[in-house]
Amino acid sequence: MKILIVSCVDDNFGDNLIRICFEKLLRTVLKNLGADLTSIELAKMPHKAIDKDLIISSDILFFAGGGLFGINYMNNYQFVEEIIRIADQHNVPVVLSSIGANNMGVNSENEHLLSELLRRRCFKAVSVRENPEMFRRYAEGADYEIIQVCDPAVWTKYVYDSHLGKISRPDRRVVGINVVRGGLFGDNDKPWKLGDEMNYMDEMRKRLENSGVEYAFYTNGSFLDNNSLLYFVREYNVPKERIIIPQSTRQLVETICGFTSVAAIRMHSSIISYALDVPSVNLVWNDKVRFFYQNIGYPDRAISIEDWNAESVLERLSAIENDPADTPDREYQMSLYDFLFDIMKDFLGVPDGAAEKYDFDRVSSELMNDPVSLQEDLDELVIKVQKGEKHYLSRFVEMKKQDKEFRQLKKECAKKDKEIERLKKENSKLNNLFVVRTYKKLRSLKKKIFGGK
Repeated sequence: MKILIVSCVDDNFGDNLIRICFEKLLRTVLKNLGADLTSIELAKMPHKAIDKDLIISSDILFFAGGGLFGINYMNNYQFVEEIIRIADQHNVPVVLSSIGANNMGVNSENEHLLSELLRRRCFKAVSVRENPEMFRRYAEGADYEIIQVCDPAVWTKYVYDSHLGKISRPDRRVVGINVVRGGLFGDNDKPWKLGDEMNYMDEMRKRLENSGVEYAFYTNGSFLDNNSLLYFVREYNVPKERIIIPQSTRQLVETICGFTSVAAIRMHSSIISYALDVPSVNLVWNDKVRFFYQNIGYPDRAISIEDWNAESVLERLSAIENDPADTPDREYQMSLYDFLFDIMKDFLGVPDGAAEKYDFDRVSSELMNDPVSLQEDLDELVIKVQKGEKHYLSRFVEMKKQDKEFRQLKKECAKKDKEIERLKKENSKLNNLFVVRTYKKLRSLKKKIFGGK
């Protein structure tokens, strides 16, 4: 049997973490149900690298989670729709699991596309991590139920337990300051720019240093986020030991594990923090951030741009750092496992009572005994290199184009210079001729008036 896992694969390690945790949970579910894992292939496909043959040859297809649903500047819809269309045509069951909404580009003219998408007959089940009311409205009339579950990454602590156990948690206060690309806010129609973020980070740095508190600026791994951080370091003379740029999902998780609190912007910085019992607050640049904090019972930790500044952020972090209730809710964590168990139990035809569902302790134990391989790190480094090469090639092509345009303009300027010189000479001749003619006319006029030569 082949199970196809579709996910977002990127240099933003929060996206990769979704798939990693989902796959580990699914393997645990299959073991729980008594399935022979040696006879099951867990195939993987990035949602923007569609392999039609892989889809057709699969017995069931899972979207592993993340904000893939909706119409927005990331153009996810066209890829998701194409995958579902292929699966629908070839009778491949589709499950949307922990799916999130990024729906900034929806309007009255295109909203019907989302309803049509959710009513495809290939859907076996749908679970969402946020805003279930919106999904239910779009799926009205469909013959499945919309279920709300957690993001797979809330299981991070157990998925990476074998690595985190080697890390000593800080015995002093260390604040993690998450950095993102400046254009993220404008893309989400928020009135914040790179300069605003730079000023905020500089103020955070000054306040923490004046208070004698340790800190580190870090990213979730994205090239563009990294560029913003490196630009800040250069422009504001930030010591290199105060920055962390993770090169793998593992390193991102280990980085956050080393903080006592986090001022997050990327949502998965908050999700990882939550999973690791690290208190966090998050700037609301997308509704998904607010939904996440509502789901975990801390809506006041999602802070609007209007209220987001160094003073308010640090005050809030100080207030929550020692909150004894700041631990993940087990029922919330188990919601995704329960969903996957019920789906696969039905799909595999396991009779009721034939397999007792694992409880939280058993699930977490199974995840800890199935560590993430170092191959994941290697694969992610390859992805980063390939994306870096793509960026470099794009810039190289653009520079070559600009160089060609510059040379062409230079030639045209040279022609214009020659034309100007020619016109100058002609103008000089005309000026000389005008002077001579004028002189002759004056001399002739003088003769008429005064006589003589």
